[in-house]
Amino acid sequence: MKLSVVVPTYNRSEMLGRALRGLLDQTLPAKQYEIVVVDDGSTDNTPQVVAEVGAPESRLRYFRQENRGPATARNYGVREAGGEIILFTGDDCIPDTRLLEEHLCAHDAEGDVGVIGHVAWHPELKVTAFMMFLEEGVQFGFKRIEDPENVPYWAFYTSNCSLHRRWLEEAGGFDEDFKHAAWEDIELAYRLSQRGFRIIYRPAAITYHLHAVTMEGYLQRQRVAGQAVVIFWRKHPELKEQLGILHATHPAAVKQLYEAMLSHAFSLGIRDALHDPNLPPDDQLGALSADPAMLSARLAWIREVMREDDPEKEELRILRQEMPSLRAEYDRVTSRRLYRWAETAARLGWRLLGLVRRKGQ
Repeated sequence: MKLSVVVPTYNRSEMLGRALRGLLDQTLPAKQYEIVVVDDGSTDNTPQVVAEVGAPESRLRYFRQENRGPATARNYGVREAGGEIILFTGDDCIPDTRLLEEHLCAHDAEGDVGVIGHVAWHPELKVTAFMMFLEEGVQFGFKRIEDPENVPYWAFYTSNCSLHRRWLEEAGGFDEDFKHAAWEDIELAYRLSQRGFRIIYRPAAITYHLHAVTMEGYLQRQRVAGQAVVIFWRKHPELKEQLGILHATHPAAVKQLYEAMLSHAFSLGIRDALHDPNLPPDDQLGALSADPAMLSARLAWIREVMREDDPEKEELRILRQEMPSLRAEYDRVTSRRLYRWAETAARLGWRLLGLVRRKGQ
């Protein structure tokens, strides 16, 4: 057997069923690969779905563990896998029929390398402006890859990547201190890169992400990612600047939040107005509020960003309710920083004054 596909899963039985059917319907001959599903303590009907999909398929194998996170689940899958090459993918990823064949072709042509394929939004999804923004490098940075024959470690996404199992065994697998799906794959790739691991990008090996992402949901994920990046930094302190630790703890980061919110609201108003050429030139603000479509768009933005569900509330009142805590935090951090600056300046001033007095004597 050449290839083992390892799929960790947790409470996504419906999407998992579709992903597994796609993995069983591949151009790669069945005898060349297996699928290893590791259930990370699901409480839904995941076992039943796997049994139904895999009943006639001996190459689909199922394992279960207590909920310990995807890093631990992948390590479990690797230990149970029989293939020389391990391919990782997600339970919300629907593969192209040539996905596995493209990965094996890349390994046959390039030798002992890591291979990342492309991840695109599934055609069934309505791709929002926010989802398009994530494609620019926030969630998947394929557009930032300059050399497909030598890809940076930060692009080693376990939604669609493969490597020879010896690399995993020599590096000790995924670090199980990472309890969530955030940074654990990149941290592994960084350790592998220290051992001379080379990654190549093959966009023809494509899978489709069947998971709509909202701004609210992604903000919650980013908080988890922030916690995970501190784990990463403590293990690899030399990456402090690259990981954004210094930037995130600077008061300027809070100011950027204000600027981003105000700029986004302003640009949204302009775009709404440009979409309706019948708006009267006078009293633009009144016309904007009176137009149902534009009012709905603006309130939708407020609900999405501020988590406000009452469409009757005005944006200004909501902002007044939400902003004081941010403002207080900004003032607290800034005042402490200004105090330190003032204290340093005072000390320097006293030193200079002492030097002047000594010279005068």
